[in-house]
Amino acid sequence: MLPARKFKVTTRSLRAIQPSEKNGRAVHAESALERDVCCLLEFDLNVVEFVEQPVTIHYVDQGKARRYTPDFLARYATGKLPQLVEVKYAADLLARQEEFAARFQAARQYAQAQGWEFSIWTEVEIKTQYLKNAKFLLRFRASTLVVRPEYRQLLLDVVGQLGRTTPAEILLVAFESPDRQAELLPVLWHLVSTNQLGCNLSEPLTMSSPLWTLHN
Repeated sequence: MLPARKFKVTTRSLRAIQPSEKNGRAVHAESALERDVCCLLEFDLNVVEFVEQPVTIHYVDQGKARRYTPDFLARYATGKLPQLVEVKYAADLLARQEEFAARFQAARQYAQAQGWEFSIWTEVEIKTQYLKNAKFLLRFRASTLVVRPEYRQLLLDVVGQLGRTTPAEILLVAFESPDRQAELLPVLWHLVSTNQLGCNLSEPLTMSSPLWTLHN
């Protein structure tokens, strides 16, 4: 699925481009907050696809024909309806709530007719420790990262033996050599980023963060 509305190529928009391996193209955002949403959607393994400016909704407000294009549509693999998403700062929502009321009601009705849900995301939900961790971990999920199968299996075996453990302990048990430990560290974060090792992503990631095995 491609955007319903074309983006103007401006200096501002060029600063808000998020590469997406999930979509096979760069996704455009109109603000830093939207770019953060792109990062969250890219990181969420349950999101199979997301598109910016997905549909234009036509509606009538106070006798005038109007149109509105929400910011994103995200489709999920399981357990969740597609989400039609509007991204706004909380202060903007409060200051312009009367202006937005008819627009958002039209979006809810449109989404329901499509079998979707309409949701509004603010910086309260977006700018979290989870986002910081997602930005850090996405670099270890990139297709350019070379993950040696024997290193992957070694780390999974070590965590399986240790149970609930930490990155520092895993590397120490796996190899005595600091150089070999350094080779393992990107693979370790790759396993976390791809949900092969469990971790509390609402807390800062450190070498002392608890990790555990999810599946092989």
